[in-house]
Amino acid sequence: MDERELVERAKKDKKYFEKLYEMYFDKIYSYIYYRTFNHPITEDLTSETFIKVLRSLDRFEWKENGSFSAWIFRIAQNVVNDYYRNKKEFVDIEKISDSSWLKNPEDELLDKVEKDIIKNALKRLTKDQQEVVILRYGANMKFHEIAKVKNKSDVAVRALFFRAMHSLKEMLLKEVHESE
Repeated sequence: MDERELVERAKKDKKYFEKLYEMYFDKIYSYIYYRTFNHPITEDLTSETFIKVLRSLDRFEWKENGSFSAWIFRIAQNVVNDYYRNKKEFVDIEKISDSSWLKNPEDELLDKVEKDIIKNALKRLTKDQQEVVILRYGANMKFHEIAKVKNKSDVAVRALFFRAMHSLKEMLLKEVHESE
């Protein structure tokens, strides 16, 4: 059963929504996590996203260039934006700190230094660039999927992504040269 058929069935019989939930949970969770860097908040916002999806599924319509994937990610994006708007807070890239999988203290220290350098570079990107990088790497989305979420052309998203990666590369090279 393809996505379109599954969505149409879920509109009529909510038991099919479970399959949609399973298809998108990991991607939505990852996307929200990389916007909040906080597991409890991510869990709450992911739940809120799926509740909104379920409540508004009957109103979802297939459009020529649209997709269910883009629609659900726009809902997640709006949930996160609403969260920050209401909290008057912004994404704090400083909160990336989960290095518990490392095996020894030397590797952990090196990883922390690398993460700090990368976090500092990410903070200097524009919000749009940060979001495209998060969707690409955090949610494992393809460029055409990101384009639908961002309501931009594939070319615009690719350009935004590659400018972001170029900026990151320049910032990281500068950081390495300064530390030598």
